[in-house]
Amino acid sequence: MTVTWSRFREAEPELEASVRERFESHRHAVMATLRLDGAPRLSGMEAPIRDGHLWLAMDDNSRKTDDLRRDARFSIHSAPDDERLALGDARVEGRAVPALGPEVSLFVKGHRFPINDTSTMALFRADITRVVLARVEDRGLLVISWTPEGGLRKTRL
Repeated sequence: MTVTWSRFREAEPELEASVRERFESHRHAVMATLRLDGAPRLSGMEAPIRDGHLWLAMDDNSRKTDDLRRDARFSIHSAPDDERLALGDARVEGRAVPALGPEVSLFVKGHRFPINDTSTMALFRADITRVVLARVEDRGLLVISWTPEGGLRKTRL
């Protein structure tokens, strides 16, 4: 089961706010895709959250685009601010769904700089299967995870 970012926000607004904060604290995130041989590929990229979606935009000729077209599964990881992880470290897993017509226009309209030509851009919206936020709390690690099927789960390590 997958859900859009807006459905995740409706289900868990507090976790959504914390995860969004982690992704918006830096311009870049790290995305994992699966290469043709099944090995993981890590790629830096921007992953804006807006208009009810987590967007994955990239060059149409990039390896990560090829990976997502072949196998839509991905995991994207926020950049931690420091080793204390007081605010946490966030990860979103899901499936990349090619954005079409109106979605492309919506993405372009809200982008932080003008996009005049979308012919070389591959744009996906993320359908979410799992969200994880890990942070140091009370001298231990608190892992908060959420899935559409299982809901919210907190584990202290």
